[in-house]
Amino acid sequence: MTRTLEEAVEQLKRDPSTPVRAAVDGLTVEVRAVPPVSGMESAADLLAAIGPWAGETTDEILAWLNAARTAGGKRPVSNL
Repeated sequence: MTRTLEEAVEQLKRDPSTPVRAAVDGLTVEVRAVPPVSGMESAADLLAAIGPWAGETTDEILAWLNAARTAGGKRPVSNL
């Protein structure tokens, strides 16, 4: 356990895969490194990366969504 957050950061720089605990003002905290965010991708970008759908046609999906909207978008949820 380190005594300062600065020491914790230095330890993380040496081994970012292992969380580090630090005691700061009577409080024990755990610090970990996280992977960098590659930017905010839109849902369209994520779906484009998945690729084309090989199941229902666009018209079938639109008909299904329209039926759900017409029904009020509510469906029974069993056994919750």
